[in-house]
Amino acid sequence: MSTQKTIYYREKSAGKLLARRDFLKIAGVSISVIAIGGYAVTDIVKQRKSYIRLRQQGLYKDDKRLQKVNLTGSHQNPSVLKVYEDLGTEPMGKIAEQLLHTTTYVDRNNLILQGVSHA
Repeated sequence: MSTQKTIYYREKSAGKLLARRDFLKIAGVSISVIAIGGYAVTDIVKQRKSYIRLRQQGLYKDDKRLQKVNLTGSHQNPSVLKVYEDLGTEPMGKIAEQLLHTTTYVDRNNLILQGVSHA
């Protein structure tokens, strides 16, 4: 006498492909991925802003230091003047223009710097 078990398989209806528990699992994992990704992007932006702020502080510090010794332009720097002398030209001279300057022009008249003080 053999005993056979009959196994019945019933498919879920199309309207209920996901049970509530399955939906919560998928939603939880999705939200976790989005939250971790958002945190990473926010952290990258904060670090970038920090680096930019430090760079600005360094540039302003250098500007103040150079203003104290009356080197507000590169043409006043003794090292740059020596280069001009070696080339046999002067700032904005024909040879300097050909060798040292690019042909790219950027119009900076439309830039508005708010809250910037160079003093």
